[in-house]
Amino acid sequence: MTWVHCRRSVAVAVAAISVVAMASCVQEVPIVSNEPGNEITNMTLDEQREWVGEQFDAAIDASGIENGWFKSRRTLPWSNTPKDRDGVLGMLHPRDCSTGGRLIASLQNRSVEVNDPFAAAERVRTFWESEGWVVSDVLSYASDPYFRADREDGAVLAFRASTIGMSLEVETACSVHATVTNWQSRENEFADELERRGASSDDEQPRP
Repeated sequence: MTWVHCRRSVAVAVAAISVVAMASCVQEVPIVSNEPGNEITNMTLDEQREWVGEQFDAAIDASGIENGWFKSRRTLPWSNTPKDRDGVLGMLHPRDCSTGGRLIASLQNRSVEVNDPFAAAERVRTFWESEGWVVSDVLSYASDPYFRADREDGAVLAFRASTIGMSLEVETACSVHATVTNWQSRENEFADELERRGASSDDEQPRP
């Protein structure tokens, strides 16, 4: 083989590898879309939080694995008790999406009693499909099922299972409601009021 033919063969091989690599990257769709979604919702921040809770409950019920779900660490459990639910949902604050904001929240389950997380994942997938969500694979490996469910308004759900447990993610549609777009100023007003009350209380204490 001549030097020129060798160079051509190497170039063809490199091009083929590049095509395969690009194809594999395309299949791995990110769980959280970079697209802002259609700005057609006007949900309040409280309504967004309530919707996240509803999606958590529905997916967990469909999975058949009721116990052992938590947010980021086991000291933040998700259960039917108001204390646990308020503790998780109250931590959620909007992330920017175009001119609005959306909530992104996730739960994990590492319970040792979960014997078949893959069967649980399949039940969740079937449930989301029955609800009209467009379900697609993020990863298509049988040993690591990872899929997402999309809705026209930009809301996204996702579920992942492995031998060590499961994860569930919920992303609301983008909302332009004032309680969502101005949540930081409202939070600051609340904090300022608490600080003001604390200062007033200190002023009323008798001085030594």
